[in-house]
Amino acid sequence: MRAAALLSGGKDSTLAAHLAAEQGYELAYGLTVVPSDPESMTFHVPNADLGTLVAEAMGLEPVKVRSGRDDDADIEEMTRVLEKLDVDALVSGAIASRYQKERFDRVCEELGIEHVHPLWNMDPFEELELLLELGFEVIIVAVSAAGMDESWLGRRLDESAIRDLRRLHERYRVHPAGEGGEYETLVLDAPLFRKRLVIERAVKRWEGDSGHLEIRELRTEPKD
Repeated sequence: MRAAALLSGGKDSTLAAHLAAEQGYELAYGLTVVPSDPESMTFHVPNADLGTLVAEAMGLEPVKVRSGRDDDADIEEMTRVLEKLDVDALVSGAIASRYQKERFDRVCEELGIEHVHPLWNMDPFEELELLLELGFEVIIVAVSAAGMDESWLGRRLDESAIRDLRRLHERYRVHPAGEGGEYETLVLDAPLFRKRLVIERAVKRWEGDSGHLEIRELRTEPKD
């Protein structure tokens, strides 16, 4: 079955695409929705434009969507664009947000295609360990949670970071996968990538108790 993968550039959507490919889905498009609402509860916000580069790195045809109005309009525009694509399924990285999953369920039902969500209800620590096991290279590009300071921006997701996330989860109930917006990520390399992403220039933006890594220059390079 041909599929379009919703790709934000973050770990969840990229891992979901990987698992869908392992399940036999033929990934054809990387669909990136750039949120019109900076506080979007449906779509990944930080550096959202980079989702198209992730699609290119994976060898998929990139498709960008943005309504310029709000979340509901973004969903409507996504539906219109998806309807024109030759696909039988939409792959999303929904893991725990019923609000997000149900919105994508409705889109797929309307279009008569399958909603593929390989991460749904996965244990968040299992997801993090799976990313490392599969060789994903992931960095944190935004944080907004107790115990997470500016030093987390640009930090690689490795065993040390997972141990710290366990401590933050135990102390502050920070969601291990960042499902509550505690942190956001960017995937620089993964098994499906034909080229890896290299950050040339980035600036840390910090305000009060939250911040993000503003990526200003990004390039791709061949993998060994």
